[in-house]
Amino acid sequence: MAIDTREELIGALHEASEIEHGLLVQYLYAILTMKRRLDEGLTPRQQMLARSWQSSMLRVAREEMAHLGIVSNLLASIGAGPWFDRPNMPLETGYYPFPFDLQPFSDEALYRFLVFELPRGMGLPPKPGEDPRAGALLSAVAPAPDPLEYEFVGELYAKIAAGFQAIPEDELFIGPPEAQMEWRNIGDGIPAITTRARALEAIDFIVEQGEGSSQIVETAHFARFQAIRIEYFDQGGFAASRPVPVNPATRQFPEVSGPVTLIENEQSIFAAETFNAVYGVMLLLLSQSFAMAPGNQAQIALRLALQRASGQIMSVAVRPLGEIVSEMPLADPSAAERAGPCFEVYGDVSASPYPEAQWAILFERFNRSIDACRELGTEIPRAALVAETLGYLRRNLETARRVAS
Repeated sequence: MAIDTREELIGALHEASEIEHGLLVQYLYAILTMKRRLDEGLTPRQQMLARSWQSSMLRVAREEMAHLGIVSNLLASIGAGPWFDRPNMPLETGYYPFPFDLQPFSDEALYRFLVFELPRGMGLPPKPGEDPRAGALLSAVAPAPDPLEYEFVGELYAKIAAGFQAIPEDELFIGPPEAQMEWRNIGDGIPAITTRARALEAIDFIVEQGEGSSQIVETAHFARFQAIRIEYFDQGGFAASRPVPVNPATRQFPEVSGPVTLIENEQSIFAAETFNAVYGVMLLLLSQSFAMAPGNQAQIALRLALQRASGQIMSVAVRPLGEIVSEMPLADPSAAERAGPCFEVYGDVSASPYPEAQWAILFERFNRSIDACRELGTEIPRAALVAETLGYLRRNLETARRVAS
């Protein structure tokens, strides 16, 4: 189906946002649930490799976050708001031969990641358990069940690019340029999208950095995952992940497309819900920052504070809480099985259209997250440190808002 109206283009960009968001959390789950210490059964060599793989995958995750931001800029350029909503997992996508799942680090997970980032025209990589150096396998994938039919993410972006070319340029770019954010920390930077040429450049950047690229280069996501998979295979596929489940959950959501593993330990449920709350604050920060169209330097500074906070909360709160949950019991504390960060979305994550309400809601969410981390910190000191850091971020935002007003 060709895209030739604004509504269709917005719908396709919403699809792209959900995909980039879905890829991001799958990569993060594999990272946050990996073993880190020698007392977890790793040899010094395995510990070094695990840390190297975590670092490489974290770079990919950061770039997926930037891709999500670029898609938000594309939406803003044509007059639409950001889209950070997504269904909970597991999720049948229709355009991959398997659903989106939260999978612990394994050859199965690495195989899936390679398929996510598969260059257009390339056959599927060797199946899990097979030598990753073997020739690519040719295999059909399920077509998308909706009118927008595509096989891999690169094909979706090709349809989006065609949509930007089909709609008259003087009619298309109706969004205020100041509603967009620049991403100078990736590549050569992504400038504001105000022309067709800029839009196509931004789309090409996403495609060439990972999904659907026709050129495999060392910095491409496919190449990075391939290098990890080869090293992992050569090391015998040791148990690099903690014993966490596929698709952990604190509750059963009606929209999920497959089975989940419910966390049963009460303290672990509380920790997982705390993680979800902080993850939700991060999404709200992103939504609120992209919903702004600053009109003066003070507002620009305020928006930059929101953007910085969204990045900081990932490293100082989401990451440590995810690691904490991955060491807590799934059910019986004496059993080996551990819980895991669920990345659950409880409702709409879009910012309120009313500025005063935006900040009230954001600070309410911050306060609840800080209180939950403090409570968790009575048993787990690392969570208490997260509470202190979240309080610092909240105070910084309050100061930035006061200056802007």
